[in-house]
Amino acid sequence: METSSLGKALLIFCVVFVLAAYLFMNLSWIIVCSGLLVVFVYSRRRFLAEVEDSQVRVDRKALDELTFAKEPLAIKVEITNLNPTPLEARFEDLIPDDCAVVSGSNVAYAKVPARSVWSFAYSIAPERRGSHVIGGLRIDQSDAFGLHVHTREDRLKTTLVVHTRRESLSTAKEIARKEHFEYGGVTRMPTVILREFEHAGIRDYVPGDKARDIHWKAFTKLGKLMTKTYKKEGTLETMVMVDCSRSMRLATNKVAKIDHATDLGIQLSRVLLSNFHRTGAVAFDETSLITKVDSSLSKHQFERILIALRDVPGSIKTLEDPKLSGAVRRDPPFNTVSESAGRDGGEAFLDAMKSIASRRSTGIREMGLEGTIGDIITKKHGGILLFVVISDLISSRESVISGAKLCRRTGNRMLVIQTYDDWYSKPSPALDASEAEQLLENMSAAVKMEAALRRSGASFIRIGPADTTARIVRSIRRGVA
Repeated sequence: METSSLGKALLIFCVVFVLAAYLFMNLSWIIVCSGLLVVFVYSRRRFLAEVEDSQVRVDRKALDELTFAKEPLAIKVEITNLNPTPLEARFEDLIPDDCAVVSGSNVAYAKVPARSVWSFAYSIAPERRGSHVIGGLRIDQSDAFGLHVHTREDRLKTTLVVHTRRESLSTAKEIARKEHFEYGGVTRMPTVILREFEHAGIRDYVPGDKARDIHWKAFTKLGKLMTKTYKKEGTLETMVMVDCSRSMRLATNKVAKIDHATDLGIQLSRVLLSNFHRTGAVAFDETSLITKVDSSLSKHQFERILIALRDVPGSIKTLEDPKLSGAVRRDPPFNTVSESAGRDGGEAFLDAMKSIASRRSTGIREMGLEGTIGDIITKKHGGILLFVVISDLISSRESVISGAKLCRRTGNRMLVIQTYDDWYSKPSPALDASEAEQLLENMSAAVKMEAALRRSGASFIRIGPADTTARIVRSIRRGVA
């Protein structure tokens, strides 16, 4: 509880006039000031008792099921006054910094009757995709004379999960009706075959494989454990894997790589599910698994993938130096740990990379990209898996190559869609010789990276912000990947 400006002015007035009355021996001034001080103390004690006995329940809800960036979202706040006396206060909903009020107001002045419910509504527009948290409701009360104020916060938090654009979902539905996804001989009109799995071949044993699938006759001939593989005709089980590393999240132009990758992942999932392919989704960063949706053909599978991918970390705005405006960022050398990522992420990032290297040397599997692929492979029940990895191949290049090699050893497939960094960067107004050389060096490193992935058995597509899902699907069907 605090004293308001009016209360402080009253105290100063009383002190000044008491001193003046003492100097001029004026008893009437002393009596008046004493009466004002009695009123001040009485109002404070009474207001303190009211605040201690006050009970308020807050309920907040978003009126729209799907939320999109830069589109209005209606919020309704209900306040229940459980007190036997009316509650007069100023109510303010604590909206996130990256959300703007577009209609109504998140601040309201009201007198809520005793044991009744009062509500107010407003609309906000989130600036970006991701999770936005409304921190709570601030309640400012004052006594009847306005001498004292009390501020408290109701800690009810509401998480708003915001998707990038409404057009991305409508585009997914549109191309799902027109396009089909073929890879490695999958039929144009795939059907679910209700019969036992057929033996397809053998592959190297991976820890976690079932003992009943081990090919013991091959062990006597080859001297190493081999696992039987099975296939089921007509369907293609696919995992769409989105890179959420720091390099993907850096936004240097209007289109951020992470937002484009998220939209592509959602739209590819819709195309695959519409053609009866079991589909799942994974989001990962440099060191860990962020979220995972197991592959399925259930009725609400697309909604699960949508919720998982729209909640991945958002883009990070870069601070541009006027002296360096238009400069081309330098990609790290091929087949080395990214020094630029280390500078961006700090010493903690480098320590994490060293930890991963030491754990790999001891044979411990990380639950990043490579570990997730290995875990999915060991749990599959027949058929060939396709892993669609959407990444810029900067922070996660080593794990992508390791995952491609693991897929080749186990008879599975990988398609790498590279969001090429230079194509997403803000173009320079005037390209000089040094910048042109840097662009050429970056492309040379990207070509070497593509060659390494193809040698590891992966297919490869390089895309920019203008490439759409329909174009990517048609490229895969034509065998461009």
